[in-house]
Amino acid sequence: MLENSKTLFNRLANIGTQPSDTEKEKLHKRFLVYVALLMTGGGLLWASICLYHGLYLPASIPLGYIAITAANLWYFSVSKRLGVVRFFQLLISLVLPFIFQWSLGGFAPSGAVMLWAMTAILGALTFQEIRVTLRWFVGYLALTAASGVLDSVVSGDATLASSATGTALIVVNIIGVSIIVFGLMIYFVRSNELAYEELERMNTALVESQAQVVQAEKMASIGSLTAGIAHEMNTPIGVINSNTDVSGRCIANIVKMLQNCKTIDELANDKQFQSSLEVLQNSNRVTLDSSARIIQLVNSLKSFTRLDEAAFQKADVHEGIDSALTLIQHEFEDRIDIVKEYGNIPRVSCYPGELNQVFMNLLKNAAEAIEGAGKITIRSFATNGTVHVQMEDTGVGLAPEQIQRIFDPGIKRKGTRVRAGWGLFASYKIVEKHNGEIKIQSEPGRGTTVTVALPTT
Repeated sequence: MLENSKTLFNRLANIGTQPSDTEKEKLHKRFLVYVALLMTGGGLLWASICLYHGLYLPASIPLGYIAITAANLWYFSVSKRLGVVRFFQLLISLVLPFIFQWSLGGFAPSGAVMLWAMTAILGALTFQEIRVTLRWFVGYLALTAASGVLDSVVSGDATLASSATGTALIVVNIIGVSIIVFGLMIYFVRSNELAYEELERMNTALVESQAQVVQAEKMASIGSLTAGIAHEMNTPIGVINSNTDVSGRCIANIVKMLQNCKTIDELANDKQFQSSLEVLQNSNRVTLDSSARIIQLVNSLKSFTRLDEAAFQKADVHEGIDSALTLIQHEFEDRIDIVKEYGNIPRVSCYPGELNQVFMNLLKNAAEAIEGAGKITIRSFATNGTVHVQMEDTGVGLAPEQIQRIFDPGIKRKGTRVRAGWGLFASYKIVEKHNGEIKIQSEPGRGTTVTVALPTT
């Protein structure tokens, strides 16, 4: 029986909800129905008291409230129009308790039944803005004042004036209103919980989306690195392969001459032998140079990624910049001069791999900004526990309105300063993660200066 009653109550509470409603919207609608059902219970109680005492005309008022509420909830189940249903429910909850009090003979005989009208104010406070709630409250105060004026007029018909009955009625009214206030408190607590849950979900989604953006930019950087390294290593590897073939043929010639010559003097005076030795020496020197270039690229890649080191550590900013320069040397294509004005700066506590990604993004953007020949000047200096890295290019520059949106994800400008994409957004988030700051100064046609400020600890 109890289970069936609970099921029926839940079905009634959900009559105005729709599958598309949010949890907060469902909570609003359920609370409106809960209050209406509780007020209906109070109305039934009051009607019973009045009928017991033979007060048929006053009994019609709470019964009328029940009938109007039933019709309003039926309309709610059909139309789902919360605004209309809410207004009529608040209106009858405000006005009918006062009319009922007047019909019973005023404040004392009715046990101040007008207290039930407070539910309209609480409901308005729950569902609507403060300024709208104030209008309902002003209406409540006006009706209360009117009750004071009319009390002497209506008290002549008092029929429930005994002290015992008056006390009982006051107790009933206080209990009924207290139940509704308690339900409102539960509603507010649950509403706050839902708000916090939604905020937590949004924050989690934001953190995840930022992580995905940074990861996507890392993958893009890896792709760029792969292309750059393949380009840079292709030449020295080709040289080594070619020199290996030349060296093999020279060695074969020398072995053949050793077999044919009778004496050492004859071998030493052989021009083909001398030529083969010279070619072999030159080939070996070029091979060593090419091997050194490959070693430099590998060491720069290792320094850039720092895969074999701790994620968070003290790092040399200059080393990270130099590694990035080495790995994207192909971006400059002998058309851009790199000027280093390194100052005496301390090591920085950071995530070196992520910080190197910032330097690479900024250097690539600077290179893309320069049409034809140009220059990128890299400066570094330290002030008050903060390391500053400036990258100044002689590119096309940016207009003020572009600077304001330059760190927005997906911002691009074809044929000009930066194809920002996600690069600057990811760089901004990485610098922000280090409690640092990144600023851009630029003028169209006069280049751009990007300053990264990082605390040393």
